[in-house]
Amino acid sequence: MTRIIKNTTTPAQHDWPEDVLIQGGEHGVVFGGPRAYQTAFFEAFPGDTFLRGEGKTLAEAEDSCWKQYQRFANCDGSGEHGPYERREYRNGAGFCTKCGTWMSNVFEPLPDLPRDPNRRRLIDRVFVDQDPEAITEVLETVANAKDLPTR
Repeated sequence: MTRIIKNTTTPAQHDWPEDVLIQGGEHGVVFGGPRAYQTAFFEAFPGDTFLRGEGKTLAEAEDSCWKQYQRFANCDGSGEHGPYERREYRNGAGFCTKCGTWMSNVFEPLPDLPRDPNRRRLIDRVFVDQDPEAITEVLETVANAKDLPTR
């Protein structure tokens, strides 16, 4: 049975397992880095991870995510993940050293480090600080998404 990609009316082109939530859209806005951009996106949630593909179309984004899922599902030929490395994460997440997939809850969380208030991420300024300027920036960016570069 063909599954419909959540938040769309588009059928998935790959045979995603029923226990993997899939969602996507043609017009996502990505914040982070020096500049926001718009993209089609496809997201899958197998197990304790999150996979995201982007592309010019929803089909391209799903293909990108499917490749990641195949690497995840066939890790080391067995599907068994680990060992893991933390990289920059302190919240218990880490990356499988065999397939490179980000996984949640593979380490004990480390204490938070003090943050430089001058280097706060936009997402923190919106949801933690409830900074009116950051909220306005996000709303204006989303309202003018058609003018953003595509990636």
